[in-house]
Amino acid sequence: MNHRQTASDTATSPQVIALIGGRLVDGTGAPPSAGGVILIEHGVLTRLTTDGATEIPPGAELVHCEGQTILPGLIDSHTHVERDIPAVLGAFLRDGVTSVGNTGSGPQLVPQLRAAGRQPGAARTFLAGPAITAPGGYPVIRGDGSAARAVDSLPQAIAAVDELAALGVDFIKITQEPFDFDFRHPGHLPVLEPELIKAVARRATEHGLPVRSHVHHADQLEVALAVGVTSIEHLLFPLPPDVGHVELQRAGALHLGALPDLARQLDAMVEQGIHLVPTIGNELANIRAGLPELGEAALREIEAFMVAVLGRFVAAGGTVALGSDWVGRPGFPPGLPRGELNYLLAAGLTPLQVIESATRHAAAVCGQRDTLGVLAPGRQADLLVVGGDPSTDLAALDDLRLIVKDGRIVHRATAPEVPLQAASADHAAPVRPAG
Repeated sequence: MNHRQTASDTATSPQVIALIGGRLVDGTGAPPSAGGVILIEHGVLTRLTTDGATEIPPGAELVHCEGQTILPGLIDSHTHVERDIPAVLGAFLRDGVTSVGNTGSGPQLVPQLRAAGRQPGAARTFLAGPAITAPGGYPVIRGDGSAARAVDSLPQAIAAVDELAALGVDFIKITQEPFDFDFRHPGHLPVLEPELIKAVARRATEHGLPVRSHVHHADQLEVALAVGVTSIEHLLFPLPPDVGHVELQRAGALHLGALPDLARQLDAMVEQGIHLVPTIGNELANIRAGLPELGEAALREIEAFMVAVLGRFVAAGGTVALGSDWVGRPGFPPGLPRGELNYLLAAGLTPLQVIESATRHAAAVCGQRDTLGVLAPGRQADLLVVGGDPSTDLAALDDLRLIVKDGRIVHRATAPEVPLQAASADHAAPVRPAG
């Protein structure tokens, strides 16, 4: 049984909170520091010490965290929350995900998502609005088509970014996707011309907005690298045009040695400081759903290859941001994307680096580099208190003791959750690549 008490069901949290004595994992990737005092005032983390020498204002709520760990609220930077919005955002928050990045929705959903994310019992939202694409291009095939903003000229590309900035988005989403997700034929959806992608990226930079590009094909990755996007979303499936993981697997070519250009492109991403949001779990779910006749052995081989590609990027020093590509698929409940965390571990990230991917780096791709994702004075006060030490064992993330959002205690836990490694079957741990 889940024994959680929700703050909104009891008393309103005070505006001044002092967290005392907890181990601090600050989200920067630095090793944990000894417990001190974190002071939260009116929604902002105002003081952080490791020696306890902090004057605590009268009337502050004191929360003793000895033997526990304090870390920034986790961020799932790539989701598609479009239905049952309050309930879905509430489920994310209760599982320790204090913010989500919504990477493409109709413009009519932007104010709804924003308003829902402001509620105390819901994960806050960072938004792209409609994704910029070619006329007839992805994601026009999704839903009613409103999640796509088509452009076919330089003036239209610039105007689209201006419109989205006026709408109040937090980042710009570009789709470079010829594949129509049929899985039984290659698909040849229209794709933005390189000069239009460049214009979008330049205009977004002028507005101070990150540019996140949906890329599955290696040739499109080359274009994204040329214009210097902020992040690559997804993990390159299918790879070359008209060839996907299934074809590579059947040809015995599902390994990096058969794709030398990919290693070069991964290195270029690292050199340019481009983030990767791999979304491996949902990529595999797409393949499984699209090709139900594909055997489990083939799926596991594809899975191992994806982990190997991510591992190559990690080994080269690449920056990974957590994103699950949550879309409301049956069997994938909203909340902490445990399967995706396990994939990051399997690719060679340490638990401390996984936390950094889910805090500092996820905040950056959502346009919140200076506001969230790190425990530091002046940052918005979104944080977790967990039992144990997640910097050495991510299972500690399931022992949620306290969730703070906007400087308010929004959830308290009186019993541990299901252990991370014992997650439901839909979040099964990945296989590790051989060699």
